[in-house]
Amino acid sequence: MAGSGDHRLEVELRQMFAVAIAQCRRNSDMSQERLAELSDMSTSYISLLERGQRNLTMLAAARIAAALGMRLSELVNLAEGSLIRPA
Repeated sequence: MAGSGDHRLEVELRQMFAVAIAQCRRNSDMSQERLAELSDMSTSYISLLERGQRNLTMLAAARIAAALGMRLSELVNLAEGSLIRPA
C-alpha cells in the first residue's frame, strides 16, 4: 500500500514535469495547440499536464520532448533538477 510520502512524491513529480513542459514550450515560442499537434495529443491533455493535473506516461513524455526538439533525457533532467534533495 502506498503511503502519504508516495502521494507527495507523485504530486511533486507532476508539478516538476508541468513546470518543465510549460517552460520549454514557452522558450520555444510554441502554443499549447501546436505542441499538442506535434506530439499527437489533445490540447486539453497538454493543458492538464502543464497544470500538474495528469500523470505523464513515458510515451507522452517522449512525444512531448521530440515535439520540443529535445531528448527525453533532457526533459527529465529539467524536471528532476528541482527534485534533487540532500541525502
